[in-house]
Formats: sequence, structure tokens, C-alpha cells
Amino acid sequence: MMLTYKTIGESLEECSRLFPDKIAIIYENSSYTWSQVNLESNLLAYQMHKMGIRKLTKVAIWSVNRPEWIFTYLALVKLGAVPVLVNTCYQEQELIDLLDYADVEYLYYGDSYKEICYQDIVTSIKNKNCTKVKEWIALSDIKTDKTSHLDAWLFVAATAKKIGAGDVAGMLFTSGTTSKPKGVLLTHLNLVNTALSTIQSMGWEAEDRICITVPLFHCFGLTSSMLTTILLGGSMCLLPYYRTIRVLESIQEHRCTVINGVPSMFLAMTRNPDFDQYDKSSLKSGIIAGSPLFPEEYKRLAEKLQGVRLTPSYGQTETSPAVSFTLPGDSIELCSKSAGKIIRGIKVRIADPNTGEVMKTDETGEIQVKGFNVMRGYYCLSEATKRTFTEDGWLHTGDLGVMDAEGYLYVRGRIKEVIIRAGENISPREIEEVLLENPDIVQAAVFGVPAEVIQEQVVACIICRAGARLQEKELQEQLALRLSHYKIPEHILLFDKFPVTASGKVKIQELKDLAIKQLSAI
Repeated sequence: MMLTYKTIGESLEECSRLFPDKIAIIYENSSYTWSQVNLESNLLAYQMHKMGIRKLTKVAIWSVNRPEWIFTYLALVKLGAVPVLVNTCYQEQELIDLLDYADVEYLYYGDSYKEICYQDIVTSIKNKNCTKVKEWIALSDIKTDKTSHLDAWLFVAATAKKIGAGDVAGMLFTSGTTSKPKGVLLTHLNLVNTALSTIQSMGWEAEDRICITVPLFHCFGLTSSMLTTILLGGSMCLLPYYRTIRVLESIQEHRCTVINGVPSMFLAMTRNPDFDQYDKSSLKSGIIAGSPLFPEEYKRLAEKLQGVRLTPSYGQTETSPAVSFTLPGDSIELCSKSAGKIIRGIKVRIADPNTGEVMKTDETGEIQVKGFNVMRGYYCLSEATKRTFTEDGWLHTGDLGVMDAEGYLYVRGRIKEVIIRAGENISPREIEEVLLENPDIVQAAVFGVPAEVIQEQVVACIICRAGARLQEKELQEQLALRLSHYKIPEHILLFDKFPVTASGKVKIQELKDLAIKQLSAI
């Protein structure tokens, strides 16, 4: 694959020039053409510059999917500022920790996510005066001055000369196995070329209309959905967040041709009792990625979505995100088991997790990656970045896999202890630390167990101090004050003791087996 060194801003400018009057975004009762998207982001970049935002300034975006999210992101990358993409589910302390770690100076925020009111959280944090944030800007309050469009265009054109493909175009977050999320630094080169390779792998065209229901703060939403649409000159039907009926209504109403999602989205959609009541005949393809999927589940999805090329893909935030795709013409049987072939221009090897020795065909080992899609590193975490790469420059994914003789990749599991619930990466240690803040809890162990639709549910096992009387519902309510809803354990199980090794380390698999046995009896 020939790499492009265009920035995201240059790509948008070109899209606006080629497709000025074509619908770019459909959102609720509004729509925007590509020339309007380019104009709005230019005006906003000009406005941001007047506020003091410069190249490398860290600016957070905290909102559900909406056009203003896109305008804000595009304005920031045109300035050379660093967009810091915040999980919509974050509670107050999670947001404070992120703002402090990422050195955020400006925060653009939306209205709410389900029951979470962003304004209330912002007001509370401002009153505590505990961050470096200079300005807190509500997306609903943004007003751009259309009369300054020429000045804005000239300013952005001059600024573009100072921004290169190697500059950072986003700080996205991954939990990994640590208690705190790590900021993954991805460049224009990473994102644009990964988006282009996604288009080529999927065979998408300018006539395609993508239903975007995956969060834009996720690499899946940013690269594989939003940026691919810009590079195509396609159209995006943007939804605030996933709701099964709203997705089905949008596909029917707007004749969407593409839908991407994590497995739990597709499972929830196809299992909805009203699924067959909606016209989905416009759908041609979609990427299914973000968490493991059992072969039989994929086959059932393929049966329900006949005529749709449902393409498994492997990747992670550190690879921006795509590494492999199944190919057109691959059988349902193959797609149900394999993550496909490696994208041209990217290298993958399978190595022994303990010795680093490169494994042979059909041998299981760690999936290691090298190529244009690999991150620059973790923000302000030089040691963690160093540990994430081998001495000869390959990225440790922490995932186990196998490569067959034909070059197809099969993902076998995770070395890391990350829980993937409905496409969200969850750090067990983070939940364990919050549990242990309760003085009545002596020991805690958190892991995921298989679950329908969401793939894994979070389960916590605890040992309490003598005489303590803890109720599962009360503990869940306490955790909800500190953690996002998707991190709250569905079950909290009480144990007198955990199975441990001779050195005292908890035998997680043995404990997990005991937990599954308990749950089966509930």
C-alpha cells in the first residue's frame, strides 16, 4: 500500500472541494453538506485560536455523537492541537483523573449521556478548582461568525503549512491492565492511512452511507467510521449512541448501506423482536470488531443479515485500530473463526510470550505488530511505552493468536486480564481498587465471565472482614458513585477465601470457575 502524507485537515479540504453540496452528516432533523462541515470547522478553528488554543494544546471533547463533536475535532486537528477524546460514560472522579493526566487546558462538553448530566459534573469540578482547565465550553453554546469565513479560511490555510502527517491527531484511551487509562497518541499518518486501508479492504465507495452508532471517542468510531467517510466523500447517518430501534429506524429511513459495530450491537439488533419489521435491504456491508465473538454467534448473525458482508476485523487502539480484515468471498465458516488477512503495509508476527521466539505457522503465541498504523506511544508514560515495544520495534498486543499457512489470523485469547464488555475495555484492577476502599472488604478479585449479547459480564469476588454484612445492591450503588455504569459488576460474590498459589497469588481461573458455578445456581 502506498502511504499518503495528507493530514486530516487536507483530506477534508479535498473532500469539500470534490463534493461541496453532497450531504455529509444526517443527524436527527438536521443535515450538513461537506462544504458546510469544512466551513464550520474552519470558523471554529479561527475562534479557538482567538481563545488561546495553539499547536499541541490539549483540548478534551466529552460528548455523545453529534455534529458539533465532529466540527470540534476537525477544528482542533486543523490547528495542530491535540484532541483528547473522553469516554461518554465517565463519572466525576474519572474525568478529573483524565484531565489531570492529559494536561487538558480546554474542555468542550455536551449535554448528557443517559442519566449522566455533564453540566452538573463540570460545575462540581469547577467549584473544586482541582484541574488545569482554563475554559469549559458547552457544545450547545458554540456560535460561529459566518461573516469571518474568508479570514478563517486564510488562517487555516496558513496554519496547515505548519502541520505534518507525523503530528498527533488524537489522544485516545485504553485501559490495558493498569488501574488508570493510558493516553494513546495517534498521528495523522496513523489515522488517515488506516482509514484508507479500511476503505480498500471493505470496498466502500462515495455512494455509501454509513450508519455511525459506535462512539466517536473510540478509535472504531473515529477511524473506521468518521474518517473513512471523509476520505470517501460519503455520507454519515450519525446517532448519539446505540439504541436498537433507533438504529433500525435510521437504516430504513436513510437507506444506510454500511453499519459498523461491536458484536453486542449486532446481537442486540438481530435478537430484537421487531427486527423483521424494518427494511434493511439497503445494507451491503459492515465491520464487526472490538471484542471476541463465538463462531456460532457469527453464523446466526450472518443468517439474520443475509446479503450483508459482515466483516470481522482485528485491532486495538494502539494500532489505530485495524490490523486485519476478512476478504470478500471468504466463507461464513472462515469468517466465524478468523480475523482475516493482514492489511497490506502492516507486518504481524506470532511470538512466544515468554521467550520472544518467533513461532511457526499454526503455533500459538503473542500477536505482535509493526507498520504505519502503530501508535507513537503513551502520553507521558515513557516506561510503559518502552515495555509495549520489543527491542526490535514490534508492538506487544498482549493478545494470543495463530497464523495459518494462507496468512489468515486467528485470535485465541488475551494475555492481558482486560474484560471486554460490549466493546468496552475494562481494567479489573481499577474496580478492585475502588472495592477495597470499602473498609469491610478485605480482598477483591474482578474478572469477566461469558455472557450473551455483551460477550462478557463483570463479576467481582470479595472476602469481607469478620462480622461484616454487605449487600450486593448497596455495593453496586456505592461503585456507581465512582465508576462508569459499564464497569459495575453484574454480580458480587462473597467468599471465605480465594484459591491461591504457593506464593499467595490468586488463581484467577480457578476462582472464575468457582464463580461460574455459583452463578449457575442463582
